[in-house]
Formats: sequence, C-alpha cells, structure tokens
Amino acid sequence: MSGPRRTGGAAAPALAALGLAALAAAAAASGCRGKGHAEVEGVLIPQATGVVEAEEGVTLAVDVDTLDEVEVPDAPVVRLAIGRKVPWNKVQELMAAVEARGGRPVLLVGDFHKVKAFRLEDTWTGDEPAIRVIAYVDGKACVQPPGAIEAKCVQSGDRSYIDRAFLRELVREQVKLYHPRVEVELASTLNWADVVRTIDGSRTCCYETRVIVRLAPPS
Repeated sequence: MSGPRRTGGAAAPALAALGLAALAAAAAASGCRGKGHAEVEGVLIPQATGVVEAEEGVTLAVDVDTLDEVEVPDAPVVRLAIGRKVPWNKVQELMAAVEARGGRPVLLVGDFHKVKAFRLEDTWTGDEPAIRVIAYVDGKACVQPPGAIEAKCVQSGDRSYIDRAFLRELVREQVKLYHPRVEVELASTLNWADVVRTIDGSRTCCYETRVIVRLAPPS
C-alpha cells in the first residue's frame, strides 16, 4: 500500500522518517484484515480506539452481500455488527429501521479482537464555530479551521482508505489553535470503516485533551 500524501498547507514530513512502525500502523489503518481483528457472526467490523463497552441486546450482523436480506429485530437494544465496506447511507438506514421499531441501535466495532461499541456523536458544548473535518470516498480527508475557506488535506497513496493517523495530526494542529470541538461531514457512500476512522481519528487526536465530535447536518 502506498503511504498517505498531504495536499494544501505546509508540506508533509518525509515518510521515510516515520520508520517501519508507522508503515505497519498505516497498513492496519487501511482496513486490511488484521490478525485477531474482531468479527461478529463472520462479519469483520471496523477497528477503533475511542470505544465504550457494548451493552447487551439482540445482535444483527450485516455485510454488503446480506443487505437485501436484513430483517430488523423487534428488541429494545439492537447491536449492529456492520461490515467495513457497507456504505454510510445504508448504515443510517439500518439505524433508522431499528429506531422505527422502538429499539436503540448500538454500533459494534473492534478493539483488536475485542468487540466494543462506538458512539457517532458526543454531547456538544460551546457555541463557537467548529473545526470541520470532511471525508471523501477517494481516501481523502480535509480539516478546515473554524470559519475558514481553505483546508489542509491528507490522502492515502492508493486512495482506498482514510488514513486515521495522519488525520489525527491535522486535527491536533487545529485543536491546539482553537478548541476541541469537531464537526464531521461524511460522503453518503463512504464505507463504514472510513466513517469510523474519520470520527475516531478526530475524537482521539489529542492525548489528554478530550475532543467532542458531532455529525454535520445534512446539506
């Protein structure tokens, strides 16, 4: 896999300086099947760092080849194990279908081999303009300062995945300058793994600083 590249703003540091460890991390971030990565009923789910415990409930495992066969259970809590390549708009439809039946969807992700849960959004505080993160289907993610027109972007070399590590760097730069509030805009056909990587990379960018994330309203 090719390494990520930056567009806009300052030039990226030489990738060679990152060493073998960073290259290995980039390979893991690309969505390749890693040894021991969590699966639920045969469905390989996305990996994330900012996870919470997954509460008990009825589990529904869905992948791209089973979307047309989904029967949403009638249950108070439905644990959604969604395959990495499922488009974001289909994930939204699944969540809406669970809610329409009176249930609460819990999104499952992997913390290596452990099955955990993932929050799409945090409780929002403050009324200042947010740092904006925009994720595209061609492996590019852009970070825009509050109220700005220009943005810094990073794109994986083969354009097949959002690079979470480099996205973290860009978000960290802006959090240091402004505030820890990030609004994420997602392409409707972005795959589920990239949705998780984008939100997770934004939320976990800044070590001890707690970054809160919300989804941009539909345009």
